[in-house]
Amino acid sequence: ADVKLGDLLIHEGSAKDAQKFAAKVFHADKTYFVLNGTSAANKVVTNALLTRGDLVLFDRNNHKSNHHGALIQAGATPVYLEASRNPFGFIGGIDAHCFNEEYLRQQIRDVAPEKADLPRPFRLAIIQLGTYDGTVYNARQVIDTVGHLCDYILFDSAWVGYEQFIPMMADSSPLLLELNENDPGIFVTQSVHKQQAGFSQTSQIHKKDNHIRGQARFCPHKRLNNAFMLHASTSP
Repeated sequence: ADVKLGDLLIHEGSAKDAQKFAAKVFHADKTYFVLNGTSAANKVVTNALLTRGDLVLFDRNNHKSNHHGALIQAGATPVYLEASRNPFGFIGGIDAHCFNEEYLRQQIRDVAPEKADLPRPFRLAIIQLGTYDGTVYNARQVIDTVGHLCDYILFDSAWVGYEQFIPMMADSSPLLLELNENDPGIFVTQSVHKQQAGFSQTSQIHKKDNHIRGQARFCPHKRLNNAFMLHASTSP
Protein backbone atom coordinates (compact mmCIF):
# COMPACT_ATOMS: atom_id res chain seq x y z
CA ALA A 1 0.00 0.00 0.00
CA ASP A 2 1.15 3.52 -0.77
CA VAL A 3 0.86 5.63 2.37
CA LYS A 4 0.61 8.75 0.20
CA LEU A 5 -2.83 7.59 -0.89
CA GLY A 6 -4.04 7.33 2.68
CA ASP A 7 -6.10 4.49 4.11
CA LEU A 8 -9.82 3.91 3.63
CA LEU A 9 -9.95 1.67 6.69
CA ILE A 10 -8.91 4.43 9.07
CA HIS A 11 -10.09 7.41 6.98
CA GLU A 12 -6.81 9.25 6.55
CA GLY A 13 -4.92 11.08 3.82
CA SER A 14 -6.38 11.37 0.33
CA ALA A 15 -9.16 8.93 1.19
CA LYS A 16 -10.30 11.19 4.03
CA ASP A 17 -10.11 14.28 1.81
CA ALA A 18 -12.21 12.56 -0.86
CA GLN A 19 -14.84 11.46 1.68
CA LYS A 20 -15.09 15.00 3.05
CA PHE A 21 -15.51 16.37 -0.47
CA ALA A 22 -18.19 13.80 -1.28
CA ALA A 23 -20.06 14.77 1.90
CA LYS A 24 -20.00 18.40 0.77
CA VAL A 25 -21.23 17.57 -2.74
CA PHE A 26 -24.07 15.36 -1.47
CA HIS A 27 -25.03 17.61 1.49
CA ALA A 28 -24.19 14.96 4.10
CA ASP A 29 -22.59 15.55 7.49
CA LYS A 30 -20.21 12.64 6.92
CA THR A 31 -19.55 10.21 4.07
CA TYR A 32 -17.90 6.78 4.15
CA PHE A 33 -16.58 4.99 1.05
CA VAL A 34 -17.32 1.26 0.88
CA LEU A 35 -15.44 -0.94 -1.59
CA ASN A 36 -17.52 -4.12 -1.38
CA GLY A 37 -20.84 -2.79 -2.58
CA THR A 38 -24.02 -1.33 -1.17
CA SER A 39 -24.80 -4.78 0.18
CA ALA A 40 -21.95 -4.17 2.63
CA ALA A 41 -22.92 -0.51 3.11
CA ASN A 42 -26.43 -1.51 4.19
CA LYS A 43 -25.03 -4.06 6.62
CA VAL A 44 -22.73 -1.42 8.12
CA VAL A 45 -25.66 0.90 8.84
CA THR A 46 -28.06 -1.76 10.09
CA ASN A 47 -25.43 -3.44 12.29
CA ALA A 48 -24.47 -0.07 13.80
CA LEU A 49 -28.04 0.92 14.64
CA LEU A 50 -29.93 -2.27 15.44
CA THR A 51 -29.78 -5.01 18.02
CA ARG A 52 -32.06 -7.79 19.17
CA GLY A 53 -35.34 -6.41 20.48
CA ASP A 54 -35.29 -3.26 18.34
CA LEU A 55 -38.15 -2.60 15.96
CA VAL A 56 -37.39 -1.86 12.32
CA LEU A 57 -39.98 -0.46 9.91
CA PHE A 58 -39.19 -2.54 6.86
CA ASP A 59 -40.07 -1.89 3.21
CA ARG A 60 -41.04 -5.14 1.45
CA ASN A 61 -39.10 -3.90 -1.58
CA ASN A 62 -35.82 -3.81 0.35
CA HIS A 63 -32.75 -5.48 -1.08
CA LYS A 64 -31.77 -8.76 0.56
CA SER A 65 -28.73 -7.09 2.17
CA ASN A 66 -31.14 -5.22 4.44
CA HIS A 67 -32.80 -8.50 5.37
CA HIS A 68 -29.37 -9.93 6.14
CA GLY A 69 -28.11 -6.93 8.11
CA ALA A 70 -31.22 -5.87 10.01
CA LEU A 71 -33.11 -9.11 10.57
CA ILE A 72 -30.55 -11.93 10.50
CA GLN A 73 -27.32 -10.34 11.76
CA ALA A 74 -28.74 -7.70 14.10
CA GLY A 75 -31.82 -9.70 15.07
CA ALA A 76 -34.26 -6.78 14.94
CA THR A 77 -38.01 -7.35 14.77
CA PRO A 78 -39.64 -6.15 11.53
CA VAL A 79 -42.91 -4.35 10.97
CA TYR A 80 -43.42 -4.65 7.24
CA LEU A 81 -44.53 -1.91 4.86
CA GLU A 82 -46.68 -3.65 2.28
CA ALA A 83 -45.73 -3.11 -1.35
CA SER A 84 -47.63 -3.46 -4.59
CA ARG A 85 -47.14 -4.11 -8.29
CA ASN A 86 -48.82 -2.08 -10.99
CA PRO A 87 -50.75 -3.69 -13.90
CA PHE A 88 -47.48 -4.01 -15.85
CA GLY A 89 -45.85 -5.99 -13.04
CA PHE A 90 -43.49 -3.21 -11.98
CA ILE A 91 -42.40 -3.24 -8.33
CA GLY A 92 -43.55 -0.44 -6.02
CA GLY A 93 -44.68 1.50 -4.29
CA ILE A 94 -45.57 1.15 -0.64
CA ASP A 95 -49.32 1.09 -0.06
CA ALA A 96 -50.61 4.44 1.21
CA HIS A 97 -52.28 3.00 4.32
CA CYS A 98 -48.87 1.85 5.58
CA PHE A 99 -47.96 5.46 6.35
CA ASN A 100 -50.88 5.86 8.74
CA GLU A 101 -49.67 6.09 12.35
CA GLU A 102 -52.70 4.31 13.83
CA TYR A 103 -52.24 1.42 11.41
CA LEU A 104 -48.53 1.13 12.23
CA ARG A 105 -49.13 1.16 15.97
CA GLN A 106 -51.64 -1.65 15.54
CA GLN A 107 -49.02 -3.62 13.62
CA ILE A 108 -46.60 -3.06 16.50
CA ARG A 109 -49.16 -4.40 18.97
CA ASP A 110 -49.13 -7.66 17.05
CA VAL A 111 -45.34 -8.18 17.39
CA ALA A 112 -44.15 -6.04 20.33
CA PRO A 113 -47.12 -4.73 22.33
CA GLU A 114 -44.87 -3.17 24.98
CA LYS A 115 -43.56 -0.72 22.35
CA ALA A 116 -46.86 0.20 20.75
CA ASP A 117 -47.36 3.45 22.66
CA LEU A 118 -43.76 4.67 22.74
CA PRO A 119 -43.21 8.10 21.15
CA ARG A 120 -40.61 6.61 18.76
CA PRO A 121 -41.18 2.86 18.63
CA PHE A 122 -38.88 2.26 15.64
CA ARG A 123 -35.11 2.37 16.02
CA LEU A 124 -34.85 2.41 12.24
CA ALA A 125 -36.99 2.53 9.11
CA ILE A 126 -35.50 1.14 5.91
CA ILE A 127 -36.93 2.45 2.65
CA GLN A 128 -35.87 1.40 -0.85
CA LEU A 129 -35.68 4.96 -2.16
CA GLY A 130 -35.60 3.78 -5.76
CA THR A 131 -36.74 0.31 -6.80
CA TYR A 132 -35.15 -1.81 -9.52
CA ASP A 133 -38.10 -0.99 -11.77
CA GLY A 134 -37.78 2.76 -11.29
CA THR A 135 -40.26 3.73 -8.57
CA VAL A 136 -38.70 6.62 -6.62
CA TYR A 137 -40.20 7.82 -3.35
CA ASN A 138 -40.80 11.34 -2.11
CA ALA A 139 -38.41 11.46 0.86
CA ARG A 140 -40.06 14.58 2.26
CA GLN A 141 -43.41 12.79 2.40
CA VAL A 142 -41.88 9.72 4.05
CA ILE A 143 -40.24 11.82 6.77
CA ASP A 144 -43.35 13.94 7.32
CA THR A 145 -45.60 10.91 7.78
CA VAL A 146 -43.48 8.36 9.69
CA GLY A 147 -40.30 10.21 10.63
CA HIS A 148 -41.56 11.15 14.08
CA LEU A 149 -41.95 7.44 14.85
CA CYS A 150 -38.33 6.58 14.00
CA ASP A 151 -34.92 7.31 15.50
CA TYR A 152 -33.34 6.95 12.06
CA ILE A 153 -34.36 6.30 8.46
CA LEU A 154 -32.07 4.47 6.04
CA PHE A 155 -32.84 5.30 2.42
CA ASP A 156 -31.32 2.61 0.20
CA SER A 157 -30.49 4.62 -2.91
CA ALA A 158 -28.50 1.92 -4.69
CA TRP A 159 -30.50 2.26 -7.90
CA VAL A 160 -30.60 6.04 -7.93
CA GLY A 161 -28.22 8.59 -6.34
CA TYR A 162 -28.77 11.30 -8.92
CA GLU A 163 -32.01 12.66 -7.48
CA GLN A 164 -30.51 15.64 -5.69
CA PHE A 165 -28.93 16.98 -8.86
CA ILE A 166 -32.24 17.14 -10.77
CA PRO A 167 -34.44 20.05 -9.59
CA MET A 168 -37.76 18.30 -10.24
CA MET A 169 -36.59 15.39 -8.02
CA ALA A 170 -35.39 17.53 -5.10
CA ASP A 171 -38.02 16.19 -2.69
CA SER A 172 -36.82 12.66 -3.43
CA SER A 173 -33.44 13.45 -1.89
CA PRO A 174 -33.41 13.16 1.92
CA LEU A 175 -30.00 14.85 1.93
CA LEU A 176 -31.44 18.12 0.58
CA LEU A 177 -34.14 18.42 3.24
CA GLU A 178 -34.02 20.91 6.09
CA LEU A 179 -34.19 18.84 9.28
CA ASN A 180 -34.59 19.77 12.95
CA GLU A 181 -34.14 18.09 16.34
CA ASN A 182 -37.53 16.39 16.08
CA ASP A 183 -36.78 14.68 12.78
CA PRO A 184 -35.10 11.30 12.38
CA GLY A 185 -31.42 10.92 11.67
CA ILE A 186 -30.77 10.06 8.03
CA PHE A 187 -28.56 7.50 6.32
CA VAL A 188 -28.38 7.16 2.54
CA THR A 189 -26.49 4.34 0.81
CA GLN A 190 -25.60 4.68 -2.86
CA SER A 191 -24.10 2.34 -5.46
CA VAL A 192 -21.56 4.64 -7.06
CA HIS A 193 -20.78 1.95 -9.64
CA LYS A 194 -24.37 1.89 -10.93
CA GLN A 195 -25.75 5.34 -11.73
CA GLN A 196 -22.70 7.39 -10.80
CA ALA A 197 -18.99 7.08 -11.69
CA GLY A 198 -17.00 4.41 -9.89
CA PHE A 199 -15.27 1.07 -10.24
CA SER A 200 -17.17 -2.18 -9.69
CA GLN A 201 -18.65 -2.54 -6.18
CA THR A 202 -17.87 1.03 -5.09
CA SER A 203 -20.52 2.39 -2.73
CA GLN A 204 -20.91 5.16 -0.20
CA ILE A 205 -22.74 5.82 3.04
CA HIS A 206 -24.00 9.34 3.67
CA LYS A 207 -24.74 10.24 7.31
CA LYS A 208 -26.92 13.28 8.05
CA ASP A 209 -27.72 13.51 11.75
CA ASN A 210 -26.04 16.57 13.24
CA HIS A 211 -29.55 17.86 13.92
CA ILE A 212 -29.97 15.17 16.62
CA ARG A 213 -26.43 15.28 18.00
CA GLY A 214 -26.51 15.15 21.81
CA GLN A 215 -29.70 13.09 21.92
CA ALA A 216 -29.65 9.53 23.27
CA ARG A 217 -30.64 8.15 19.85
CA PHE A 218 -27.63 9.70 18.07
CA CYS A 219 -25.23 7.22 16.44
CA PRO A 220 -21.65 8.50 16.91
CA HIS A 221 -18.85 7.98 14.40
CA LYS A 222 -17.11 5.43 16.65
CA ARG A 223 -20.13 3.14 16.68
CA LEU A 224 -20.72 3.37 12.95
CA ASN A 225 -17.02 2.94 12.26
CA ASN A 226 -16.88 -0.26 14.32
CA ALA A 227 -19.55 -1.70 12.02
CA PHE A 228 -17.67 -0.29 9.03
CA MET A 229 -14.50 -2.10 10.12
CA LEU A 230 -16.47 -5.31 10.61
CA HIS A 231 -17.61 -5.36 6.98
CA ALA A 232 -14.76 -3.55 5.20
CA SER A 233 -12.24 -5.45 3.13
CA THR A 234 -8.68 -5.51 4.47
CA SER A 235 -7.48 -5.78 0.86
CA PRO A 236 -8.98 -2.70 -0.79
